[in-house]
Amino acid sequence: MSDEGNGNDSGGIKLDSAKLNIMLKNGGLAFMALSGATLMIWGVGIINPADNQPVPQNGMGGPSEPPLSSFQPLEPMDLAQSFLKSPDFKAIPQELMGPVAPEGSGPKKMVIARGQTFYEALQARNVGHEDIMSLVKACKSFRNLKTVRTGEVFRLEVNEDGGLEALGFDLDEESYTTWVRKGDSYERIDGNYPVERRLKAISGTINHSLYASLQNLDAPLALAPKMNDILGWDLDFNRDLRKGDTFSILYEEVYKEGQRVRTGSILSVEIINRGKARQAFQFTSADGRKHYYDADGNNLQKQLMRAPLEYSRVSSKFSNRRFHPVLKRWMPHHGVDYAAPVGTPVRAGGDGVVVARTRKKGNGRYIQIRHTNAEYETYYLHLSRYAKSIKVGSKVDQGQVIGYVGATGYATGPHLDYRVKRNGRFVNPRSLKLPAAAPVGQDLMASFESQAQVYLSVLQELELDGEPVVIPPLMMAELVEWDGPMVSAVELPAGIRLD
Repeated sequence: MSDEGNGNDSGGIKLDSAKLNIMLKNGGLAFMALSGATLMIWGVGIINPADNQPVPQNGMGGPSEPPLSSFQPLEPMDLAQSFLKSPDFKAIPQELMGPVAPEGSGPKKMVIARGQTFYEALQARNVGHEDIMSLVKACKSFRNLKTVRTGEVFRLEVNEDGGLEALGFDLDEESYTTWVRKGDSYERIDGNYPVERRLKAISGTINHSLYASLQNLDAPLALAPKMNDILGWDLDFNRDLRKGDTFSILYEEVYKEGQRVRTGSILSVEIINRGKARQAFQFTSADGRKHYYDADGNNLQKQLMRAPLEYSRVSSKFSNRRFHPVLKRWMPHHGVDYAAPVGTPVRAGGDGVVVARTRKKGNGRYIQIRHTNAEYETYYLHLSRYAKSIKVGSKVDQGQVIGYVGATGYATGPHLDYRVKRNGRFVNPRSLKLPAAAPVGQDLMASFESQAQVYLSVLQELELDGEPVVIPPLMMAELVEWDGPMVSAVELPAGIRLD
């Protein structure tokens, strides 16, 4: 979007047209020249903006983004055995080959058949009664293996004597857990599949609602609550948005084996609301933590975070009456559940002191922080583990990593249950009104302004109501700080070079 004709207030950032030249063409490639780098963008499609009427929203933060279809890993292939059997194999000394797994070793896939119990499925694979019952008992606090679904996939490793050495299953598209034999019982170990982060950008017009606009553009619905987390302190997404308002977003998407599994963080966003531009730019402060700032370097984050982690979706909202997915009864849910892969860093919502670092049956591993003003306390439930430096009495700063997402306690999958108390009463962390956190330091302002200018330039030159634009991260890495993959996420046409 350009500044012409839309009342756009750039908020203090001036574009250097001599350093930037973005040209978008319908259905084709475009090139951005900035300090010798080339940015490739694909464009297209138009949706007519509507009149200036209030936009109805479905509550604070809107509906949760539906989870993507679950990934079922293929049965592992023994590459060493495949190589040994190939016609190209030539014998070499064993000491140069390294160990070769024996025939039939390694994890095997077990799929629950129609009408089959977990016990029957393992028994059919010659696993003994004692091992099955020992595993069920060890796993009971996490999930009830006596109730499994038809088609559910498990991975198991059985030794030559029929002893169950390990059993694992997926928690979501990115995370898995494995129960490994330890003496006469089993110990739980969580893990993650390797993923790739890609950069995308989108620009659209609000017609019926922000969610409807994102859906029409084939953009992730999870962007809506993430935008609310960033700009919602000063812009009421429930009341202030109007038909004809526009938005532009530069964001990450997370891929596994070429399939999108979730929406990552937003790097920058601009909303033109009633002709006024509201912008946010992600920037890493001197302490190495990422915050969102406006064009003048003012922190858009408040003294308590709405969401102290990078999440994929809001899986359960704050409520005084919710049907508990584990206990199967109606009861209050005085927190917000943020679905995220196992091991996702959880950060302190604000400055304070750790007053609890323990475990309870329902909460699993959790941390409680009393904040500096003593009026607020925050709780972080279902953690997989704590950060090494975190102990009772530890002083923490806002944004400091205190633990990692898990599924301990009463949980059906990996997520963070984030709770906030104000003067002893639980309150909704997504609707708090608090003072702002610290702005960009003067020593970093030049760096911030340079990075914000690049982000803003990309946003303002997007084709309005076009399809999501793929931005090769190699190019963004040359322009600004970037911790994603250092290879292009798109296949380049023949003859096109990125240097």
